[in-house]
Amino acid sequence: MARGPAGLVALLASALASGCVGIFQRPMPATVPSYAIEVAASAAGALRVGSAERDVTPAVGGYLAGFNLGRRSTGVASPLKVRALVLELGDRPFAIVGIDNLGMLREDVDWVKRGVAGFRNGDICVCASHTHAGPDLIGLWGFYLWTSGRDPDYLAAVRAATAAAIAEARQNAVPAEFAVGRALLPPEGLVRNSNRGGVFDRRLVVLQARARDDGRPVGTLLHMACHPEVMRRRNTEICADFVGELCDEWRARGHGQAVFVNGALGAMISPAIERGDLQGVVEFGRGACDVAERALAVAEPLAVDAVEVRRRDVFLPMDAIGFRLGRMTGALPREVFDDKARSTVGFLRIGGFRAALVPGEMEPALAERVRAELGMPELVMFGLCDDEVGYLLRAQEARDPEFAYERSMSPCLLAGEIVCAELTGQQRAGAR
Repeated sequence: MARGPAGLVALLASALASGCVGIFQRPMPATVPSYAIEVAASAAGALRVGSAERDVTPAVGGYLAGFNLGRRSTGVASPLKVRALVLELGDRPFAIVGIDNLGMLREDVDWVKRGVAGFRNGDICVCASHTHAGPDLIGLWGFYLWTSGRDPDYLAAVRAATAAAIAEARQNAVPAEFAVGRALLPPEGLVRNSNRGGVFDRRLVVLQARARDDGRPVGTLLHMACHPEVMRRRNTEICADFVGELCDEWRARGHGQAVFVNGALGAMISPAIERGDLQGVVEFGRGACDVAERALAVAEPLAVDAVEVRRRDVFLPMDAIGFRLGRMTGALPREVFDDKARSTVGFLRIGGFRAALVPGEMEPALAERVRAELGMPELVMFGLCDDEVGYLLRAQEARDPEFAYERSMSPCLLAGEIVCAELTGQQRAGAR
């Protein structure tokens, strides 16, 4: 057997050529795991809603996720948070959690959820904001390609903070009513598609819970689609990017706790702000908050007859070279089932508010196709929900040389099509 670097290269080349993604694989399950629950408000009693947040800012010096390998933090530009919105019908709680991070693996999200008392796994949605100035929880941005940037102690801190935020939000819950509003981002000057001009989802959605007794805000979901990367490639400071500023500004304007969930931000929806520093973060966050306030101003009551969750596991072939190398070297600690990564897709319904639970960065044209095929034009995409599998593209983009980078950061060529088929099939089956 060859020894030294040449031998290692030969070994890796052989493994890649054979399609191997590493040892310690599991067989595909005989039945694909699924989950479904619907709790009717009439049977369970009044809807209760609460919210809370916890600080998850790490110590300086760890690896930052996104952009370049080996990028260590040198300071803190803004704190990182985990934010929780809890809905409770009778004794059945549901939670939407937003965390300031580039993304988390399905396996880690499951572990985090096991630390939350009183909730079933399927009833919690953990959505990463996708900031490129937070710790590497995936493992691909360590010192060099074959070393992990993950810090197990930080992951444990995130788990504890998530459990604490959810517990406080549930303790704070009061009888509440929802209102939902929508407004459009400006066509230019705030968000852009770096690959396809003006192709991006301009909708900003506000779902606010207000206390029944006095109408005070008790929690708000803020949803829009954009990469939080105002702080650019050379930045080495920990930062929640525009998400932190947006949520803080929302509170400062008297609207209470906000929980941010990203949307169809893939390929490549980015800030159009000229400044790539903290001042640019403030500019973007306050601009987005202006749009959110316009959505709130036209918000209409949302009747909540029930809360429904449906989920199903999906298995994506691990074809991308970077994913294979990461799995083989241990930098990417994913479970593999017959050369496929296990992820999850699903739907959340809160009365007439419907969201698709998407495990990565869906391209906006693919999201529009999902809405069109289902006849649900107002369907909200919860991006990076319970997993980060990378970009989810239509087949035509996945084969387009212009999207070579996005294709390399997706587990397989047709990952987007597989997720799309699972979403549309699951919704149609549920409708029957």
